[in-house]
Amino acid sequence: MYMGLVAEVFGVYAAPGVFGISPVVVLRAEDGRILPIYIGISEAVAIHSALKNEIPPRPMTHDLLVEIIKRLGAKVEKVIIDDLVDNTFYARLILKRNDSEIEIDARPSDSIALAVRLGIPVYIDEKVLNEAYKDELPEDFVDFDQVI
Repeated sequence: MYMGLVAEVFGVYAAPGVFGISPVVVLRAEDGRILPIYIGISEAVAIHSALKNEIPPRPMTHDLLVEIIKRLGAKVEKVIIDDLVDNTFYARLILKRNDSEIEIDARPSDSIALAVRLGIPVYIDEKVLNEAYKDELPEDFVDFDQVI
């Protein structure tokens, strides 16, 4: 069983960057450390809307993926953010089908969007946290509601 730190999806924010505002999903590990992950606008909207329990009239991409996984008889067990290479985070989805465990390489943003929809745990590897954590939310982060 994986023994990384459990994290909550703390929120979606907008951060100033070289090319304007960039969306950021922020995770807070069980030990209080903050992990900001810069993501795309579509994934930010998907995570933000799921955190707000907003249900679109038609299924969006992540909702569709949840339904496909369910109809195939599988269940997403957890998300693991387990690597950081050249400022790019890597994640894995862990699925269970019958008695088999299936690992799928996935972007953290997509994985988090699924985790929020399914209410499953997100784990962060200790080495990733050690390399990229913040003690607190950066002051220049603005709540995503203010920019959409």
